[in-house]
Amino acid sequence: MSQEKDTINEVISDEYEDELIMTLGMEDGTSEDCIVLAIFPLDGKQYIALEPVSQADDEDGDIYLYEYSEDDDGQPVLGDIEDDDVFEAVCDRFDEICDEEDFDELVPTTDA
Repeated sequence: MSQEKDTINEVISDEYEDELIMTLGMEDGTSEDCIVLAIFPLDGKQYIALEPVSQADDEDGDIYLYEYSEDDDGQPVLGDIEDDDVFEAVCDRFDEICDEEDFDELVPTTDA
């Protein structure tokens, strides 16, 4: 995996107007709208958990975890978590956050 950083841009859609939605630029050139579930610290770094909007109603949907920082202009920058041990620790911390929060409040539903 490369050290290439993906950048994200805020996009607001009518269906998720109460949620922070970010468009994630994927390495293959495609993009995917994602709901920001949490930004959290671990061992002196920040991490972000994102859920693809297309899977928001799927209990078994993907959650994307990235290292999170901001550039000099304050724009979010995401980086891959390269180290397996660090990735496992980030997963464990996100699980703890989910246990601390009411998961139904953390993950929005699109019931009309």
